[in-house]
Amino acid sequence: MSESAPAETPLDELVESVADRSGEEPESIRTWLEPFTDDGRVTSAAIESSVTDVSQILATAETRVDLATRTHDEATAAADDAPDLEVVTVRRRAFGDRLDDLRAEVEALGDDLGAARSGLAEPVAVYRAAVALHEITTEAQDIVRVAHDLETELEAFEAWLRSANRRHGALVDEIDAAEESVAAVAETVASLRESDDPDPERRFEATLQTRVLELVVADLRAEAADLRAWADRDGVSFPGDVDARLDDLEAAVADHADALADGPDWDDRFDERLDTLDAELDAVEPPVAWARVDETVAAARSALSDDGAPADEPVSPGRK
Repeated sequence: MSESAPAETPLDELVESVADRSGEEPESIRTWLEPFTDDGRVTSAAIESSVTDVSQILATAETRVDLATRTHDEATAAADDAPDLEVVTVRRRAFGDRLDDLRAEVEALGDDLGAARSGLAEPVAVYRAAVALHEITTEAQDIVRVAHDLETELEAFEAWLRSANRRHGALVDEIDAAEESVAAVAETVASLRESDDPDPERRFEATLQTRVLELVVADLRAEAADLRAWADRDGVSFPGDVDARLDDLEAAVADHADALADGPDWDDRFDERLDTLDAELDAVEPPVAWARVDETVAAARSALSDDGAPADEPVSPGRK
């Protein structure tokens, strides 16, 4: 801890000083400073103890990222034995990008911790350090969770690479998920067509979902083609009904899109959003970067009212 940190200062006195200089609410300041107190006084020892606790949490995050890195190395080695196909390359690149992001976040938190523990001569600086340490703790705990999830996904990826049955089973599961989504859209379309005054927000949401499902089907076709080529290379069987199911999905989505288009003209609020969505999705080709599509769809959904916008609803069933 910096030598400029206060030796002992009554909490009430420090809260009053920070409130006068920052204009923030005293009770909020008191809450943030609580970890720095011992028997009603802010002390260097209590600050140092808080810093030590946060350092340990950050070290745990670093360890989790290290473990994910090792698992990534093992999965990458398995990917080296796989054929040169987009279905492999896209997954491999996405995992590498996510791991790079985690490493950068851990490094940045280390810098933040160093900044928080220095220059504590002024009351406001002590208060800002308390807030920063809380934020570092929260972000480090998030990294622990995300790194653990990434490690689990990497293990699943390695198993997927090593087993044709797993690859084919995952594809079938994704098709199942797409079929369920199409069935849900079908119910909405039927309900809208039976209504004398169809809700434009429900119609817009169903139209948005059909746009995304068109992309899902195209992405599944590209993946199926790669997995079939992989199966042929290895001399293993490939599910025989995949193409027929994708054909049925494509036809059903097209029918729903036509039914939704056969309605009253959109008002400007929806029409502009759909035009923008169509332009952006038309530029997307398999293999699809679904995170970017999620952002595009979220922007389109912002046209809806708060009550009508299912913001947390996944837009790409079975896809990542």
